[in-house]
Amino acid sequence: MGLGQSVEDLYFPQKVKLGQGGFGTVWRAIDRKTNRFVAVKQIDKLKAYWQGAKRSELLMEIDILRACNHLNVTKLYNCFEDSATISIAMEYCDGGDLDDKLKERGWKVPEEQAARWMHQICSAIGHLHARNICHRDIKPGNFMLAMDVLKLSDFGFATFLKKEETSMEDVGTPAFMAPEQHLLKKGSRSGYGHPVDVWAAGCTLHMLISGGRHPFVKGKSTLDMPNLLEGNLDFGLSMFGDLMGSETPARSLCRRMVCPDLKTRLTIEETLTDPWLQASVLDAGLQPSRVLQDLGGDPAERYQQLEQQLLLAEKQLKEAEERELSLKSKLQKQEDSVVLISIPITLPECMNRCTSCTSFGRGSERLDRERVMKYQK
Repeated sequence: MGLGQSVEDLYFPQKVKLGQGGFGTVWRAIDRKTNRFVAVKQIDKLKAYWQGAKRSELLMEIDILRACNHLNVTKLYNCFEDSATISIAMEYCDGGDLDDKLKERGWKVPEEQAARWMHQICSAIGHLHARNICHRDIKPGNFMLAMDVLKLSDFGFATFLKKEETSMEDVGTPAFMAPEQHLLKKGSRSGYGHPVDVWAAGCTLHMLISGGRHPFVKGKSTLDMPNLLEGNLDFGLSMFGDLMGSETPARSLCRRMVCPDLKTRLTIEETLTDPWLQASVLDAGLQPSRVLQDLGGDPAERYQQLEQQLLLAEKQLKEAEERELSLKSKLQKQEDSVVLISIPITLPECMNRCTSCTSFGRGSERLDRERVMKYQK
């Protein structure tokens, strides 16, 4: 927690509400140092108390966010606590959530886009499972969009859970809960584990490839429990122009994810190696091995290296801009004269010589910034 500091010390809050929960509200704010937007989630401790939430449960979300560092997971910047609220400053996503985006499009999603989004969803889940975290509320509304990149958010139901462990807590969104979660209400003592996230991701995939039709929701809100427990899927007319009864790679993957039999249901690692998802990675110009990053493998994936080097380059650029501002401040007190100041920023060597990743366009690039400044002699 930010001891001795308040959220206002680092961030300028704006009257722009991004979301509302049971006892938390998400606002847009501006980082006073970088002038970039951030999202600040403010949890009302009194409301949380009266709704039965324990302090340990409120802090669990912060601990989980701290444990994550992935492109497809919302980043945690800072957290603060005072007598009334717990404030969490997080990465801001300007594209809204995936559910709203898909509704705007009328759920018309090209197959290539559906595959790319599904790969990002599964990559986020894989990152969590590798860190013994079960999200327990995977659904389109909990993925935010930053440009075309999905970011998993809302970790209110997430928990630390090892792969061999099970939970008996009744949490989640019923339409996306797996059979083993629903069976808890019927007296089952088997519990559930990481596979529930794969089931929920499979339900999301079903919606992506069948025009927004949820596999187990009738009408607007009636849950079809018999078909849910049996895992019966009806894809209807495909959004990709396939025949109604034909089996496609996307449908095949969906059936293996939305499978009631835990011994048959895919793990997240198996899901990420599916040929349909792998093809989407190749189409996007990424390295196939990038799929398995953070899942326990030790190869030095090229894409991950480039991603790290890009972050380093951004840091170098920021430091150069800060030096420039400092120099400008000093020169403003000097005489009126013109001098040409060139501050070269050179990208890391591995990026200069790389031409294999189309994500970066030009493999070799030198950022030369010239500033004409006046100073007094």
